[in-house]
Amino acid sequence: HPVTPRTSIIMPVHRTGGRVIGAIRSALAQTDPDFELLVLIDGSPEDSQQVRAFLAEHPDERVRVFDDEQNRGVSAVRNRGLDQARGEWVCFLDADDRFRPHYLATLHAFAADQGADVAACGHTLVRTTGEEQDRFRTPAGVLTGRQAAVKLLRDEMTSFVWDKLVRRDTVGDIRFLPDVHRGEDTVFCAAVLTAARRVVVVPSSLYEYGVGAGSLTWGRVTPPEESLRLMHGLARAVGDLLDAPEGRRAYTVTWVLIFLNAAQQSLMRRMLLPRLADSLSAEARQEESAQALAVIRDSRRRITWRQLAGTASAAPLYAAAGALLKLSPALYRLIYGSYVRRTYGL
Repeated sequence: HPVTPRTSIIMPVHRTGGRVIGAIRSALAQTDPDFELLVLIDGSPEDSQQVRAFLAEHPDERVRVFDDEQNRGVSAVRNRGLDQARGEWVCFLDADDRFRPHYLATLHAFAADQGADVAACGHTLVRTTGEEQDRFRTPAGVLTGRQAAVKLLRDEMTSFVWDKLVRRDTVGDIRFLPDVHRGEDTVFCAAVLTAARRVVVVPSSLYEYGVGAGSLTWGRVTPPEESLRLMHGLARAVGDLLDAPEGRRAYTVTWVLIFLNAAQQSLMRRMLLPRLADSLSAEARQEESAQALAVIRDSRRRITWRQLAGTASAAPLYAAAGALLKLSPALYRLIYGSYVRRTYGL
């Protein structure tokens, strides 16, 4: 294999419960074989044992394993992967998900055909019931990088890193924010899209996203200061895009969405706490409940009526959700809980 592979696949690994082997198999099954797979184990001894046992039975020189005994978090691990990547292109794979076999080949073909720096695809949601649903946020076609960044800010393009193939020269020194642990993909994707000349959106679902309660970040409550760091990092990532009215309006949509998500996360965590009596003491549950309530109050305060009015034309659903959260958190929780059951089968 060449010293410089066509693609570097960056895969952080932390407490996958054995699902990491399926992810590795999906990478090794790519119809485009010119890649390296960087398996970055993030303080997860059980995963380390499973990965090394699998590779002992199925050796492949394209796989590079980085085993860190200390848990540093997904952003720091992905940054290490970017520092170590040797490929001309980079992409990401979560250790509990799967690539479809033509993921690399299809994205590369579209990128080459359109002279694009970024190629994005749809993904398939795999529910806990086994049901599957293809999801496409952006219509297929070609955009400038700035157009794509505005769409991301308006939530008309996904902020996931795993549904995008990016030219490594475009990534440059762009890295993930290590002190942001929810929504960390958003800032990275916004920076990459802003730096890109052309972006092509592929009309195919090439990635399988397995969803469960553990994958939906309800296991923690995001502090308000972390959400603020995310938004400040996002402003830096898109730079002078915010000088234009369209960019500022789009940024407001993301602001509303980020604090809606923080409130939703806290509402769901409070709903789940009574079920955790076996693993959390009464004092710990009470403390978490108080933290969640504080985040809900903060989120309601940070989403202003003026922002909701400005969001109404670009994202009417989020404007309505924000208004409901401000007026009645209890009713919002009921409606959001129903959405979670319907969408994710939980």
